[in-house]
Amino acid sequence: MKKLVITDVDNTLFDWQRLWYECFSAMSEKAIEISGIDADQFYAECSSLHQLHGTSEYSFVLTELPSFQKMYGRGVREAMEPAIAEFRKARASNLKLYGGVSDTLDTLKKRGVTIAAFTESKAYYTNSRFRKLGLDGKIDFLYSPKDHELPTDKKSEYSELESTQHLFTPEGEFKPNPHILLSIVEQLGFKVCETIYIGDNLLKDVYMAQQAEVLDVYAQYGAAQHRAVEYDLLKKVTHWTPEMVEREKQALRPGAVSPTFVAKKSFEEIIDVMERENG
Repeated sequence: MKKLVITDVDNTLFDWQRLWYECFSAMSEKAIEISGIDADQFYAECSSLHQLHGTSEYSFVLTELPSFQKMYGRGVREAMEPAIAEFRKARASNLKLYGGVSDTLDTLKKRGVTIAAFTESKAYYTNSRFRKLGLDGKIDFLYSPKDHELPTDKKSEYSELESTQHLFTPEGEFKPNPHILLSIVEQLGFKVCETIYIGDNLLKDVYMAQQAEVLDVYAQYGAAQHRAVEYDLLKKVTHWTPEMVEREKQALRPGAVSPTFVAKKSFEEIIDVMERENG
């Protein structure tokens, strides 16, 4: 019997790549317009900051951009306020769950299934999105990396989730690491044979689950790497190393990784997988 569902978050529960692209593009265009900075220099400095902090969504990138600090000094945030406003406007328009996710989580819980989320996104960003998306309480446990150092004025904005228990993955360890997945299963008191894992990335999710011998479901509906314009911008400013980008590229080759089950249209299809497995 399958009693535990572990789900990826970004591009599995909501369209993270579209959210990131729309927010970052809106912010960047306005910041470049305001400052007159060369676009290539802007993206290069963003990439350096993202790599320094280990995330491609570092919220304080504009205020810490070296060129902007030289231009505006302590007034950089005030100068960049219109760009920050564009980011927030885009976020409000694009931060939403995929259709069927909320109802499916409710159905799983009504059936007595324990639900855990496992993401590589840092705690600050994941925590905020859980609250805004209404996932606090719908998911029992959230596993994410701890945060990079937050600016002093932002530390007070961070608050614990009310119902979901937020736990942390080992520092410096990332997907695809089957040992982390196995430790989550064990920590929650389940067996591998009682667990289903769903995620959108063939390498980081499907391959990892298979290495851990956990039943895998490929969230094909969320495989956002196929949207070239968005993915190309992400690669331009990503915190990923060139080796990580190449490894993911190889994993996307046809037949490189073969999922056990494929959710083609929605997260809801995990119910069909569970019913099939549980007879």
